[in-house]
Amino acid sequence: MENVKTIAVIGAADKRNFAVLRELSERYQMLLFDKNPKALADIYDSLLANNHNSNIEKMSCATDASWEADIIILSGFCINDEEVVRKVKKVATAKIIIIMENDDEFTKSINSKVSFDLIFPHSKIVEIINLNEDERAEKEFLLEGHDSFALDRVSSIFERMGFSTYVSQLN
Repeated sequence: MENVKTIAVIGAADKRNFAVLRELSERYQMLLFDKNPKALADIYDSLLANNHNSNIEKMSCATDASWEADIIILSGFCINDEEVVRKVKKVATAKIIIIMENDDEFTKSINSKVSFDLIFPHSKIVEIINLNEDERAEKEFLLEGHDSFALDRVSSIFERMGFSTYVSQLN
């Protein structure tokens, strides 16, 4: 069932998702993009310091990173950045797109205006909400989406990394 080889993280400098990125970088090739080159370099260096054998690449373009990836993660600033979302949309057909939302972004995200399912009509959307604010607590994530295959795939990836997931399939 596992054919995922490459994961693009668009908005990689969002430090709240570092634990997830660290675990992903130990298992998958990672393509990291962020509009802030300094913050991207810091995250990149931190991930490599954690595991020197990681296959991580900094990307200068959200489109290129997304095009090369099997799964795309939209995180941090890019959830609200229409230009970045438009670039990712060009190459996201038939791919799983994970929307990593944190509490403060959840109500302000582009999702409150238009559903990501409408923005990416030919992709499989899985919205993930980090249920723990405390960095020391066990990581628990709520996964929501319409596509059962995508939900199962993402849940499987997160569970293998040692995180707890709760899946909610929307109709």
